[in-house]
Amino acid sequence: MTWAPCQRIVRADVPPSFQVRGINAPLFLTWPNAALNGSADYSVDFSAVLCCGETLADVAFSVSGGVLGWSGKPTFTARIATAWITWVTAGAQTVEVTGLTSTGRTVSVTANITVLPLPALLTGKPQAIAPNILTLPDGTPLTTDTGSVLLSQ
Repeated sequence: MTWAPCQRIVRADVPPSFQVRGINAPLFLTWPNAALNGSADYSVDFSAVLCCGETLADVAFSVSGGVLGWSGKPTFTARIATAWITWVTAGAQTVEVTGLTSTGRTVSVTANITVLPLPALLTGKPQAIAPNILTLPDGTPLTTDTGSVLLSQ
């Protein structure tokens, strides 16, 4: 069984209605509201801004109002960046996601989320390792000779 990110995926692209008229509008990416101390996986799909077979080589998440669990290299596909975030501050929060592409380009987007002041019904545990990283029974990630983790896709 393989893990797939939940429905908290936003697309990093310009809406088709803006593309028709050539309008260069800033992206306004928004995840669904979250509860205080709630944890979940959050994803950004970079497919529309990658060109000619490009993939994500590495990804960095910068979170305001939350604690970052696992993140980094694409953990779901070569075009979707995913991180585990626990929200510790109520109100409007932002997450900057910056990706380094296989051709050396840098692409960056900011996603917004509103964290409700009500505590989460179920509080999540901080997740240090993404669920699609292959691990030994003791939780140690399996790696290649170069130190890259092995992913189940």
